[in-house]
Amino acid sequence: MSTDAEREKVRRFAADCAAALVGDLRAVLVQRDNGVRKNPPPTVLIVTSITAQLLRHVAELARRTKGIALPLLLDDEYLTTSCDVFPLEILTLMRTCDLLWGDSNPLDGLVLDQDNLRLEIEQQLKGKVLHLRQAYLGGAGDKRSLRSLMLDSSAGFEEIMRGLLALAGREHAAGGNGSAREVESATGVSLETFRLVRTESEHGRPSAGGDVDELFHRYLGELSDLARAADRITRSRRT
Repeated sequence: MSTDAEREKVRRFAADCAAALVGDLRAVLVQRDNGVRKNPPPTVLIVTSITAQLLRHVAELARRTKGIALPLLLDDEYLTTSCDVFPLEILTLMRTCDLLWGDSNPLDGLVLDQDNLRLEIEQQLKGKVLHLRQAYLGGAGDKRSLRSLMLDSSAGFEEIMRGLLALAGREHAAGGNGSAREVESATGVSLETFRLVRTESEHGRPSAGGDVDELFHRYLGELSDLARAADRITRSRRT
């Protein structure tokens, strides 16, 4: 988890931004760690509009403040016009960020369309499936290559899990394999192999399950089933 000293650096950075961007800065958000260490904690600056001068100001503040992550910089127009193209990323910000500076959190007023969210989730899942199939053609028979392929592809699934639970009308309450179990319950898709791969990726414990080639095909099958489930969730909620 982030240390108190790291959080204090972020608070000082937010105060400096507020002083330098008078009238332009709407809010500073900080991503909560939820037990997962992010050093330093990511921040989001939301401004009325982004100009060359504002970018220069923020760049100078970031250079002067050592030990913070470069902030994500968003303006009102970008937020209001991106809910249809980046619903999964915006959902992640809405669910993981706390207000650090400002009168209110601009994300609270955003509305995400379920069909747009489903489309992005399905695109990401099917894209991963296509990548795994193609990579398998070049790595079949190489156990080390197949294992690395699974471990690498399992990263970054937290957003997808969060999105699937949102489609199912369920709250995302846990990270890591806790999220996978929640998604299993919501979709009816077994993610046993996925959880084994995630455990190895996050903690370095070798996956059980015998032959690596067989493990890969079970893993690929679960992701394919998950891509199909995204469409089934929204259909069932519309009927």
